[in-house]
Amino acid sequence: MDLWEAWSIQLLVLSGLVFQITLAILGGRRRYMTGLVIRFVVWSSYLLATYVATLALSKLTVIRVHDPEKPKHETELEALLAPLLLMQLGNPDSITAYSVEDDRLGIRKVLNFVFSVGFVVWILIRCWATSAAASLYFPIFVAGTIKYGETIRALKSVYSQNMSITLKNIDEEKNIPKLIQDLPTNIPGLDIFVKAYYRFNTLKPHLENWLYHPMFMSHPWTSIEEYNAENAYLTTAIELGFMYDVLYTKGPVLYTRLGIMLRLISFFSLVSTLSGFAGIFQNSFLLDMYVAYTYALLIGVTVLEIYQILILPFSDWAIVRIVEHCRKPMVSTLLPFLVKMSMKKKRSTGMIGQFNMLEFCLDKKWSKCIKVLRFVGQEEQFKRSWKSTREAINTNLKELLLEGIKDLERKRGVKPFTNRGRWTLELHNSWDELGWSIEMAFDRSIITWHIATDICYHLNFQDTKNCLGSKLLSDYMMYLLAIRPYVLSLTTYEITFQRAYSKVKKFLEVSISGNRDSALEKLSADHLQEFDSEPGMGDIIFKKWHVLEEAQRLAGLLNKMNDPWKLISSVWVEIVCYTAYNCRIYNHAKLLRQGGDILTHVWLLLAHRTDKFHSMKLMSQEI
Repeated sequence: MDLWEAWSIQLLVLSGLVFQITLAILGGRRRYMTGLVIRFVVWSSYLLATYVATLALSKLTVIRVHDPEKPKHETELEALLAPLLLMQLGNPDSITAYSVEDDRLGIRKVLNFVFSVGFVVWILIRCWATSAAASLYFPIFVAGTIKYGETIRALKSVYSQNMSITLKNIDEEKNIPKLIQDLPTNIPGLDIFVKAYYRFNTLKPHLENWLYHPMFMSHPWTSIEEYNAENAYLTTAIELGFMYDVLYTKGPVLYTRLGIMLRLISFFSLVSTLSGFAGIFQNSFLLDMYVAYTYALLIGVTVLEIYQILILPFSDWAIVRIVEHCRKPMVSTLLPFLVKMSMKKKRSTGMIGQFNMLEFCLDKKWSKCIKVLRFVGQEEQFKRSWKSTREAINTNLKELLLEGIKDLERKRGVKPFTNRGRWTLELHNSWDELGWSIEMAFDRSIITWHIATDICYHLNFQDTKNCLGSKLLSDYMMYLLAIRPYVLSLTTYEITFQRAYSKVKKFLEVSISGNRDSALEKLSADHLQEFDSEPGMGDIIFKKWHVLEEAQRLAGLLNKMNDPWKLISSVWVEIVCYTAYNCRIYNHAKLLRQGGDILTHVWLLLAHRTDKFHSMKLMSQEI
């Protein structure tokens, strides 16, 4: 108790600094890391950093000042911690919000900011003295206020339609192609960054009901048609990076004249405090524990600030900011290096989630902790997550998606994406024969096509882009249904999944006792007996749904075609596009902070193509 009484404030501030360092290093890596461990560390550090700083600030408001005319130097040093707590409440540059909800509550942060600054001022006034140490209060207070204010400004800027970097060279329609034409040809990839930013700034994908600029979207230079699959995917990845930064970091407010000026003022104020403290207490470092602690703390905060300043140039925002001045000697020397480093930088995850229904039903070995999870109601979610895997998104899959989107464009034109397989079947003249598999409920259709794809993959495997891509997209859509159903906006997905699971599992238990290949061999038979599972809610809602029989029937029809994999892959591409197009913006933003997802890339490609068609339609109407 005596130790806590004497050092509780110092320990809380030190803990806050540890959380700040953790967030500064790991906060920005959420955009490409999907591991549960790092997500838990960032989440807990984000929450605890605020709680610890608030608790320490509350304890500072009641510190004892035995002699108001001449406080002890220990009291002065404790008061010096109050402005440092403002810096901790401001969060590092790499994370201002953990989720979209934090941005929506930004107005509440303003009130917190006002009261926190007020408490700090009151603490400093109570502990004010005429000693030299008190002169350090002002510069550290300035640094803390600026740091906290940056976070408030970043949170409020998320939904500001005018928050962007404006390049004078393309403010007017006639100058739009000028910048792209004047870009240096000796900097590979620079055009990708410029296009990605202006595609982002034109569409503002994080804003619902944002009116895009048709004059920008109609220009061919904003198109990525000339790019190969890798560069097209990279362009959307950079664009989604801008979206991530707007939603979750200080990026949009840092890379402005005001942001740079305030950051310099904050840094020099912090350095002035550290230098002044070193000069005042130069003879007390080894004699006074409070002095040694405060000095070490100031050094730690300064080093953290230096780290954040050093990484500022290595950002896509920095490239967009200085591209106007690419002809200047200093910029022309620095820009190629920044572009090269940014091209190597990890962005959204290069993995695609996979979940196979048959493998899930065949697995009987579960961890012992299932009993504990069953008690808290998380058994099913754990089992599904345990059986899910992730595969690399290869070039063939990217090409398959891009080609499929282009084919669908010719069919749908400017229509909204309301179909999930119909356009493909009509293009292949197969609607009358296979339309029944698409007209059923969306979750049922996913499961039916998923099992049918597995059967076709077993019977007619081909080492082709369409075959391998179909398998990846089939398991991916099952992954979304089982692990991330919120992106599908379905209400009966759980009952549908449990119905299919019980049917498949009962069939496998009665018919076979082997692995997945033997199960597919049995499912490939001409005649299939589907066993009834135990009665439940699913039997009432889906009384006439025979999942295995329908999947076998669909697989049989597909295998009779000359090129089944072209049709199957095209259907899966349309299903993925339908899912991406109709997924709420909030859920796309949620996927961004969970490491990203290929669904957000497809969504962005569709959004730009839709806007392009709408802009062309508007221009033709005006003519």
